[in-house]
Amino acid sequence: MVSLIMNEHKTANRRGRPRRKSNEENIGAPPVGALDRGIRVLIYIADTRSATLAEISKVTHIPPATAHRLLTTLQRRGMVIHDVEQGKWRIGPQAYRIGSTFEEGSNLLEVAPPVMRVLSEETGETANLAIEEGGQLLYLTQVESDNPIRASFKNGTAAFFHTSGVGKAIMAFMDKAELESLLTPLTLVSQTPNSITDIKELREELRKSRHRGWTLDDEERFPGMRCIAAPVFDSLGKVVAGVSISGPITRFPNSKLETLAASVVKAATDISERLQS
Repeated sequence: MVSLIMNEHKTANRRGRPRRKSNEENIGAPPVGALDRGIRVLIYIADTRSATLAEISKVTHIPPATAHRLLTTLQRRGMVIHDVEQGKWRIGPQAYRIGSTFEEGSNLLEVAPPVMRVLSEETGETANLAIEEGGQLLYLTQVESDNPIRASFKNGTAAFFHTSGVGKAIMAFMDKAELESLLTPLTLVSQTPNSITDIKELREELRKSRHRGWTLDDEERFPGMRCIAAPVFDSLGKVVAGVSISGPITRFPNSKLETLAASVVKAATDISERLQS
């Protein structure tokens, strides 16, 4: 059996981006004072479900004036809310969103593989799952097809957003602020003659993809290979991953794209529903 192995170096991300340190490397670094105090406040409120300013100040050993400034800053970001009638502070919707994202992210590798296996068997192609993590596109897992010529990526492989089907699926369904934050420093490198290197062209491609519900890597990453992808959403409607199938262009002719895309969209919907249940 011949396998077309297509690995990209794990540091294939934005040029000039510093290497991210592991948790072990960072553990000894001194904390940022204000941030550390803000986190202590959040943890105490989460533990008690609600607390007054006096209670927060006493338990966290943060002066009342400083604690109040921290609380009002967190309130502006939606991390806490103030119950004026009771004079208590509670966890806000943004803190809940962050927590639920962690829970759903940890579940992603549990709920996605069974759906991906069905997708791979149904289409006869390799199925992939990827996420955005710290500005990088990272492949989490893959279900390889039995075809002798197929694409293969190692788990944890990093890739460029703009040349990848899953990368474009994630970008196409991001909210505007998130997309701008990702695109602004992005270098649109050319991996093949088909790679999109113009930002206006990429924006138009993302607009079209969002409208039809799926994306296409049309030999933009590797010559002779195509990839169809669709977005996966969490319970708040936020895109958290992309699922795709990939293979040689001979098995992805224009006449089959719509049919293959329907299977990918169905798989992405199934994963989203399982993630949200």
